[in-house]
Amino acid sequence: MNKLLILVVPLLMLAGCGGGILDEKVADYDSLIESGWEKYNQYKYDAAYQLFVSAKKQNSEGVEAHIGSGWSLLRRQHPDSAIVAFRTAFDYVVTLDDSVDTITGITGSYLARGDNSKVLDVFKKYLIESYEDIFPLKKHDFFIDESDLEIAQAMACYRLKLYSSTEIVDPDNALYHLNQVLVTPASYIDPETLLQSITDYIDDKGGDF
Repeated sequence: MNKLLILVVPLLMLAGCGGGILDEKVADYDSLIESGWEKYNQYKYDAAYQLFVSAKKQNSEGVEAHIGSGWSLLRRQHPDSAIVAFRTAFDYVVTLDDSVDTITGITGSYLARGDNSKVLDVFKKYLIESYEDIFPLKKHDFFIDESDLEIAQAMACYRLKLYSSTEIVDPDNALYHLNQVLVTPASYIDPETLLQSITDYIDDKGGDF
C-alpha cells in the first residue's frame, strides 16, 4: 500500500500542475516563439503576448520575442507599449527579415497612434529594399512584399493631406506611393476618390488599418 502511494502521489502532482516537468522540457525559447505565433494567428493576442514574454525571459536578446511582443501589444490596442517593444527589437536585429518585421510593426504602431509624420520619418531613417506582408498583420505569415509598406506611406501621407492633383515624383505624396503598387497608375480626382483607391487595394490584399 505504501509503495502504491509513493507512485500515485507524484503522478497526481504532475497532473495537477498541467504537466509539470513535461512542460518544462518543451518550453524552450524556440517552442515558446512557435507557440506565440500560433496563438497570434488564432487571434489570441493575450496568450501570445504571455508566451513572447516568457521567451524573453529565456533569451533577452532573442529578437523574435521582442517582435512578437510588439505585434501582440499592437493587436491588444497598446501602440505605445508596442513601440517600446519594437524599438528594443532594433537592438538585436541581424537579418533583413527581422528589420522588415520590426519596421513594419513600428510604423503600424505609429499609424494606430495617429503619428502619421513619424511613419514617414521611419522610412527616411531605415532604408531597406523590401517590406513585410500587409499590416497591421492579422496573421504573421512572414511573406515579404514591398508593396505593403508603400501603402502604409500612402495612408500616412493621405492623413497628413499630402496628395497632389499632378503626377510628380514626390515621396511625401499619397498618390506617388499608391502608384508604386498599382498595375495601372491612378490619377488624382479628389481626396475621397484617392482614399477609396487606397482602401480598395488594402481590401483586395486582405489587410486592414
